[in-house]
Amino acid sequence: MPETGDDSPKQEPVVITRADHKGVLVCGSDKAAQSRGLAPGMRLAEARSIYPALHDIPEQPDLYERHLARLIRAMDRYSPWVARDRFLQEADHNHTGDAGLWLEITGGSHLFGGESALLELVLRDVKSRGYAGRAAIADTAGAAWGAARCHLAPADQRILSLPRDHDIAAGFPISALRLVEQTRVTLFRLGLKHLGDITPMPRANITTRLGPEVLQRLDQFYGRLPEHLNFNLPNRPWLIRRSFGEPLGDAANLAIAVESLITELCGNLTQENLGLRRIILRCVRVDGHAHTITLTTGGPCQSAPHILRLLSEKMPGVDTGFGIEQVIVYAPWVEHVAFRQSRLDQQQEETTDQIALAQLIDRISHHLGPRDMLFHPGHHASHLPERASVRQAPNIRTYPTRRTDMTLPKRPVRLIDPPEPAEILERHPTGAPSRLRWRKMAVDIIHAEGPERICPEWWQCLDQDGYALSPQTRDYFRIRDQAGRLLWAFRTGPTGQDIWSIHGLFGD
Repeated sequence: MPETGDDSPKQEPVVITRADHKGVLVCGSDKAAQSRGLAPGMRLAEARSIYPALHDIPEQPDLYERHLARLIRAMDRYSPWVARDRFLQEADHNHTGDAGLWLEITGGSHLFGGESALLELVLRDVKSRGYAGRAAIADTAGAAWGAARCHLAPADQRILSLPRDHDIAAGFPISALRLVEQTRVTLFRLGLKHLGDITPMPRANITTRLGPEVLQRLDQFYGRLPEHLNFNLPNRPWLIRRSFGEPLGDAANLAIAVESLITELCGNLTQENLGLRRIILRCVRVDGHAHTITLTTGGPCQSAPHILRLLSEKMPGVDTGFGIEQVIVYAPWVEHVAFRQSRLDQQQEETTDQIALAQLIDRISHHLGPRDMLFHPGHHASHLPERASVRQAPNIRTYPTRRTDMTLPKRPVRLIDPPEPAEILERHPTGAPSRLRWRKMAVDIIHAEGPERICPEWWQCLDQDGYALSPQTRDYFRIRDQAGRLLWAFRTGPTGQDIWSIHGLFGD
């Protein structure tokens, strides 16, 4: 790897490639690749001729969609209307290595302290999620697209208001109009490099020489032509939003509003045979502060009284301030509810007790807090002792993960995590240890049973010749000491160089 003068490794250029009928093309590049002149849209062979040690990664559309969907959900904090930049996803324009989102923030920037503060929050949020971003605010979608990429102001001051900032927009390059590459090349050849070079020209001449696309994008930029965006909305958003002309100033009115929304949401879920697993309650004050409460249930829940009982314990923490002007209830995680058939004799059925138990577990977990959880140990299909048991939710039906007709050696009920080392003090003539030091105490081995050999997973040792003699192979022994305790010890390594450890204690 080449190094710079300050002895720090220099990053190798990386590009994202896509194969189509034209061959293998570059559709994305990092900063190191861009600094070497490797631009999206060129052929991979051409890029390798510029830099032979180029590292290329095939495009993964599914991974891209997951990241974009996750980012859209995050942007819901700033606006419920989020639209994808379809221009960058079309076949003719998809080699820019770029992506974008439009947020409709009309009348909502004051909730975050103004437009500059909103820009700063959005960029900080995007950066915290591992993405590099640019943002701008403008009167039209086209102007916001161009300002985010061409505005020379600091990141939190890229605000374009037309016609007040007409001089600033006139200095934008023609790439701010979202034109295809062939049209941009034609404009450059004609000496038209900025928006200010196009706007004074007669419109008829522009259409005759360049076609209708330039005028369409220009009119969309300045708002003379409407632009319809495809906002990203779920197929069935389990979200209820209610705004109040007169803000709710006390906790009693807020509780009534929340009860109405929760009842409506649970009713809608019941009609679709769905139950919520997570619910988010957001109360927005008139000063823009939002108080958010998140609850998670152990199973699909359709009971509004149960949800209200859980919320009532956290509602006293909501500060109404000068009044609550908007309440939002959202269920981002819903699941199908198992079909329950009613009994004809109207007697209490077994599922009623199960629902009551699940609600009790939810209340206990709610009191314990997010860092504590209720669980019961369950079996896991692994021969490694530390992986043979897992934590399972108490209200989830468990199934045996091992064969009942298979006899396994005895295992201690409780393991020592991590295993504690033991030092060999004396050995038998055969090489087996007869005395150990464990926890600063001498342990005389009165009786030992074993060994029971446990090897590592075979799929992690494919490149090893001596799989059974791997350093991760353990030989377990049940050792009885002078105090009558039954220890579970294991050794690793060959005889004479073996290392012993105590992994558990058997109960009486």
